Amino acid sequence: MIRNIDVEGLPKAGPYSHAVIANGLVFVSGQLGTIPGKDLPFEEQFRNAVNKISKILAEAGSSLDNVVKVTVYLADAKYFDAMNKLFSEYFRGRPARTTVVTGMIDSRALVEVDVIAVVKG
Repeated sequence: MIRNIDVEGLPKAGPYSHAVIANGLVFVSGQLGTIPGKDLPFEEQFRNAVNKISKILAEAGSSLDNVVKVTVYLADAKYFDAMNKLFSEYFRGRPARTTVVTGMIDSRALVEVDVIAVVKG
């Protein structure tokens, strides 16, 4: 069984779900940490992105503690050390991770994060 999850009040940039639950796993779509009309520093964007993910996971019956895989997309490799520090604050279970340096659709976006987590139960 597949179940789509959308969290009221969280933005989306297209016709997709914030997350999908399948076979006991939650697949969370990439989340940016930007806020419309504001230029935010990397650290704040990372925190915003992970806080959105936390809300999505809660709606899906999971949490950051149940994350097994994280993909982090950085706008510039210079953010890698700051990302590592913040990552260890939020993902204490040390999930598997991939980090990619890439261009972003939103030129103000410095980071995007997606995760896969286990549904509690």
